[in-house]
Amino acid sequence: MKYFLLIFLSVSLLTASPTYTAYSGAPGSKGTCSTPCHGSSSGTITLSGIPTTYTPGTVYTITVKYSSGSTISNYNCSTRKGATNVVAGTFTAGTNSALYSSSGYENGVRASANNVTSSVFQWTAPAKGAGSVTFYLAGLQGSKSGATTKLTVSSSEIATGVKETVSELSTFQLEQNFPNPFNPSTLIRYTIPVSGTVELKVIDVIGNELFTLVNEYQEQGTHTAVMDLMASRKSSLPSGIYFYSLRMNDIVQTKRMVVLK
Repeated sequence: MKYFLLIFLSVSLLTASPTYTAYSGAPGSKGTCSTPCHGSSSGTITLSGIPTTYTPGTVYTITVKYSSGSTISNYNCSTRKGATNVVAGTFTAGTNSALYSSSGYENGVRASANNVTSSVFQWTAPAKGAGSVTFYLAGLQGSKSGATTKLTVSSSEIATGVKETVSELSTFQLEQNFPNPFNPSTLIRYTIPVSGTVELKVIDVIGNELFTLVNEYQEQGTHTAVMDLMASRKSSLPSGIYFYSLRMNDIVQTKRMVVLK
């Protein structure tokens, strides 16, 4: 199944666009194809949360939803470096989403069930030097003859040099929390290259900021923060996957942690 991909929110074909094989035949939990096996005309499925410029190694929350018409029968979404066939970054499944993988086809993320109103997943940007990244989405709404959406969205690697020097990136480090999974508490260690204001926040799988663990001026060096479920407002946090994100100036690092009660 080969198809020419459309520019994001455009209905005209790219005359010089490369072709891509989309794994459309199997993502549906009931065997429902996403596209282009079936469907016709232009659908109303949208992508949001993709940054115009991405920071290497950062986790971004991406939402797939429809703006009108029938619910999303299914979709598939993958990423590539520029216009190549080289995979860019990794996916983590979230609400109404699941990963798929098949030899000879694009690996990516899809809806975990048929006929959903929205689907959320996380994309971890590739390491520094990957350059421009292109997101490809194909989706079907309603029945096998329903509306088909094909989207191509590009994100460029954030420029270095202003506040993101090589020396800063090499010493700015967010470590994996320990223990992980955890209950009731875990330690988060991080190293900052210069003195300044630091923010350390906890985020859920759909991108909502839950708690701010650190928001203060700190001296250069290694610091430790404690995530304590016994503390106020955190005791009701259910078991599941969460993310913690460290920001200083324009530098951001994010890692995943698991609460297990």
